[in-house]
Amino acid sequence: MAEFHVFADVEAQSRAAADLMVGLSHRALEARGRFTLALCGGSGPVRIMELLAGEPWRRCIPWDRTVVFWGDDRAVPPDHEHSNFHQASKLLLSRLPLAEANVVRIRGELGAMDAARELRLDLAECFGEAGPPRFDLMLLGMGRDGHTASLFPGRPELDSTAWVEPVPAPDMEPRVDRVTMTLPVLDAARTALFLVSGPDKRALVGEIMTDPTAPARYPAARVNAERTLWYLDEAAAGQPAGG
Repeated sequence: MAEFHVFADVEAQSRAAADLMVGLSHRALEARGRFTLALCGGSGPVRIMELLAGEPWRRCIPWDRTVVFWGDDRAVPPDHEHSNFHQASKLLLSRLPLAEANVVRIRGELGAMDAARELRLDLAECFGEAGPPRFDLMLLGMGRDGHTASLFPGRPELDSTAWVEPVPAPDMEPRVDRVTMTLPVLDAARTALFLVSGPDKRALVGEIMTDPTAPARYPAARVNAERTLWYLDEAAAGQPAGG
């Protein structure tokens, strides 16, 4: 069952998320010798990436033993303004002691179909073929239509049993093809962490928190990882921190 936590604002939300990541990274290192992380795009992770690039978090996470993927990305080159990799590289990765081999981007410049195929191979190489990849932490956001990663309401990718799917350009900006990990991978994560903020998400968050039929309408509500956390600011939650 999802856990909902409310913070006063995006700053408090992001600091709590950064602290959570520190704890998860050290537990992963002790248990498995590495920390596997899937980043997301959009506005949700911007502040946490800025925090992670600075002290004290930069030195508290074992970046040299961290492997970074993306849950989804657009089928664009890595230096394109719409690239989730580009955003993370600018805000975070370029400031960390990460080995190049441990940063596994979605190669969107190949086109969605080929990039999806390459990502599937990368996942198998990193996690093996025994079952869906189990990320230690999957960062996620939610769009105003309830989508997460590039899993959109009513789309066939929602019911895919493959690990990765190419996604035709959605009816929203930017209208470009995408590549996404699927629900079997999101659900296999040890921790899935949604970062959701802003009053424009309040009604949707309220449905997901209280309406048991919400998963039928909103892909984000279908995520059921080993532990699924929603970190909300007061504006998105419609209630005060701690409420």
